[in-house]
Amino acid sequence: MSRLPALLLAASLLPACRLEAGEPCEVTGDGFTRYDPCEETCVTWTVSCDDGSTTTPNVCSAGACRTDRDCPSDFTCRSVGFDSECLPADTCPD
Repeated sequence: MSRLPALLLAASLLPACRLEAGEPCEVTGDGFTRYDPCEETCVTWTVSCDDGSTTTPNVCSAGACRTDRDCPSDFTCRSVGFDSECLPADTCPD
């Protein structure tokens, strides 16, 4: 009996490589079929900047936050809809 089906099943169960914080990303699908390639979250939503402007960064976040202290260096806590995410410091203009 062929071992190919068992090998294919095992390979499909392995976790895929995930993009790290700060890397550009693209989400595919929607709702139940949504695929996010990031370790945390691919931010494809509008982000509010301190100067009142908005941007859609399409970048992997470093996780949820409440303040900049919750984020790694070179990342800032930015409002993303009803939540906040650690995004690269250059996401918004100075």
